[in-house]
Amino acid sequence: MASEKLKGYIDKLLHLSLYMILFIVPLSFWLPANESFETPKTVNFYVLLAFALALFLSRQAVSGRFFIKRTSFSIPLAGITAVAFLSFLKGIFLNQNAFPMHWQFFKFILANALMYFLMINVFSKKDIPKLLFFILGSHFLVTTYGLLQYLGVDFIKWVSFGEGRVYSTMGNPDYMATQFSVLIPVMIALIISPIKRITKFLVTLYLCFMFILIIVSHGRGAWLGFLGSLIYMFIILGASYGKVFFARNRIFAIGIALFVVFLAVIFSFPNPINKNSQTIVDRLKSGFSLTNNSVAVRLFYWESALQMAMKNPLLGAGIGGFSLNTSFFQRKVLDRWEKVSPSMAAQVEPHVELYTHNDYLQTLAETGFTGLGIYLWLFISILAMSLKNAAAENNPVLKNILLGISGAIVAFLINSLLNFPWRVAPTLILLWTLFAVFSLSETKITVEISSDKPKSWVPTLVFVLAAIFSALQVDFLLANTCIRAGQAAFMNKNYEASREIFERALKSNPRGTDIIELLLYSGNAYNAMGNNDKSVKYYDRGLLMFPNFIESHYNVANVYMNNNRTDKAVEEYNKVLDLNPKFTSAINNLANIYFNRGDFEKAEEMYLRALKIKPESTEARYNLGAAYFRMKKYKEAYDELTTVLKYDPNYTLALDWIKKMKAAGLAK
Repeated sequence: MASEKLKGYIDKLLHLSLYMILFIVPLSFWLPANESFETPKTVNFYVLLAFALALFLSRQAVSGRFFIKRTSFSIPLAGITAVAFLSFLKGIFLNQNAFPMHWQFFKFILANALMYFLMINVFSKKDIPKLLFFILGSHFLVTTYGLLQYLGVDFIKWVSFGEGRVYSTMGNPDYMATQFSVLIPVMIALIISPIKRITKFLVTLYLCFMFILIIVSHGRGAWLGFLGSLIYMFIILGASYGKVFFARNRIFAIGIALFVVFLAVIFSFPNPINKNSQTIVDRLKSGFSLTNNSVAVRLFYWESALQMAMKNPLLGAGIGGFSLNTSFFQRKVLDRWEKVSPSMAAQVEPHVELYTHNDYLQTLAETGFTGLGIYLWLFISILAMSLKNAAAENNPVLKNILLGISGAIVAFLINSLLNFPWRVAPTLILLWTLFAVFSLSETKITVEISSDKPKSWVPTLVFVLAAIFSALQVDFLLANTCIRAGQAAFMNKNYEASREIFERALKSNPRGTDIIELLLYSGNAYNAMGNNDKSVKYYDRGLLMFPNFIESHYNVANVYMNNNRTDKAVEEYNKVLDLNPKFTSAINNLANIYFNRGDFEKAEEMYLRALKIKPESTEARYNLGAAYFRMKKYKEAYDELTTVLKYDPNYTLALDWIKKMKAAGLAK
């Protein structure tokens, strides 16, 4: 009897833990953090998931039987998790020092797979309404705050993305719009179902609010996902129900169409309601123009991802490895563009970038053709299976929910063409939750693991492990927080305090992306304090993990140059230019080394190279004038110095030299 009572308590806590994931994750953020929205979301996710797993294992221990349940759709999900693991191993094989970066991204996929596993083992078909209640309830709050933010009521004030572009608790307009576009098909499915009127009213109301926020987000990928999934939903509902669907839902269908057209018109010209600094038409035009900078940059990322995949065709460069290798492959793309399309090449330069802005290409680059194939198999499977199960379902509400899930998948897939929802924490968690909701409609297969009587210490052990794991997750949130605090101290020239903050963060279990930043910032702090050996030590640690980190090579070169180790400085500056030939600061500093060595012709060549890229660089132009002076090319020197004044009339050094040259009769 006591065992049954204990099992009942564990069941309630287990359900609550999973419901909390669905409700809290979209809402959570923490302003002191460097990334005030993504990191707290993942911390909450990991902590709640760890305790949910501990509760699940404890429940099985109390019941005296270990088993798991799976469905047909569990197979492609196991496949995507397995290929992520193999790609993780491939990344470590390529560079074992990059383990933290690869682990950060693989851990998140693994955690989502674990959440799916727990949900299909804990919940049943009858729990689907409760799961949707927690999902929608949380996002209704996200929507409410987004509307308040658009109206100027905002206590977050994190990053500006342009006037009128709101992001609510999601941290980015594109993230928020993608999240809503994935949910909207499920909401439409509920609205046309036989549910309570008050529920239908609330869902319809927030559907309209989400429409507004998607429009004002100005996320082109989300617009496409939103419109594409809307069209898909009406086509699939019409195909499933025939003419009777439009007869019964004529007012709703016409209302949605008119409301979307109304919003498109309202936000297409300046008016008191439209707070966006750019109209919809202008935003769309810029998205289809190859001369637009954002388009050129995305094409730049896409081709670099293809280059990366061709170099690592089987398992890619390792999950999370795009950023580690992108600048190397971007250089190859730049070289090609300079030959075939100089106008586009002029708009880009190699740099470190975390995302490709196309999930298909990034999956290809990081997990190879094997990973992309399984990724596509996963989505094709759920689309086909959800439609098949909906056709066989007699319950009209569940039938519509399955059709809505298929619409959510369509929205996700369209968004993935221009964005990276597979790599955004709340969106990926929402997607895997919808996977689980779908699988609750499937037939479950029970797999017996062990029928031996479990040890009494199992519950204690799993909770201790969950507590340790949770403490580590909180640690990496604190480490992320330190980045912002350390940067503030550095900007205030309190270098000792910034050093102490950054080093404390490095000891606090930071994520892979944070480790790279912290090593760079620690090196900067020591460099500012004059401790050159320590600064180089931190920069070199970062380069072991991230050999193509352009900024670290540049900072190491600066330290060597400032300490008259010019041979080493030249070596590092050339590494910078091997990756990014447009890095004008590196070109200028390299030219200065040649200047100080008396090799004025080489210095002239480098200054001209810098000015070809950045004609307005007064520093490079002044230095070129000085090189000409030393070469006794006084006319050229005078011309360059006077040109400096066109860009900066108050450039004191140029004014002084012009005055001296005139006084010496070297210039008219």
